[in-house]
Amino acid sequence: MNLNKPKYKLLYVEDEAPIRLVTTMFLKSYFKEIIEASNGVEALERYKESEPDIIITDIEMPKMNGLEFCKQIREENSSTPIIITTAHINVEYLLEAVSLNLIKYLGKPLQKEELLDALDSCFAQLEVKNPSIIQITKELYYDTFNQSLSSKTKVFRISISERMLLDILIKNRNRIVSYVEIENYIWSDKYMTIDSLRSLVRKVRKIVGKDVIENISKTGYKIHLYG
Repeated sequence: MNLNKPKYKLLYVEDEAPIRLVTTMFLKSYFKEIIEASNGVEALERYKESEPDIIITDIEMPKMNGLEFCKQIREENSSTPIIITTAHINVEYLLEAVSLNLIKYLGKPLQKEELLDALDSCFAQLEVKNPSIIQITKELYYDTFNQSLSSKTKVFRISISERMLLDILIKNRNRIVSYVEIENYIWSDKYMTIDSLRSLVRKVRKIVGKDVIENISKTGYKIHLYG
């Protein structure tokens, strides 16, 4: 497991505070951020707020148990890797967990090697779905992990805002990204003018090519990747 510059967010759901503390301390080296929740209701709120890459959740919890929480996640997201933990493994839980397309069903107390093996499976699934090296054109590649644009012979110097534009378009490559989304992502609490956005797009187009970034009139922009 690669610990260099962790890049994923984890939502960890566990109602027993001492277990949550110990496990979070153990896992913090493997994640960019760990969001904690103590029950299924709180976990749903945290999920919507933070959009984690991976979820680890206990089953037996107050207010909403882990399997019901997973069912609600799966209604809108079928691919986020989920690891279930429980002190009581039974056939009913196991069959329901399988139907929810979970990565792993782990018994408690958690065993270090089993947990790390399950996380390796999660990371592998995420890398297949979201590879860090994106081919933009026949010659150009964008590394989403290191936020660098390069060809086989050259690394291009691009500004922070240019990197952020490529980031948001690539992350949402299957749809149009609205002007408002771009403004919120790049300009944050500052005001974006249409001229400033057009200027930014022109700069990126000079490197990647005009046809790569399409302007959808009065709506936003969409990126067209190679292949």
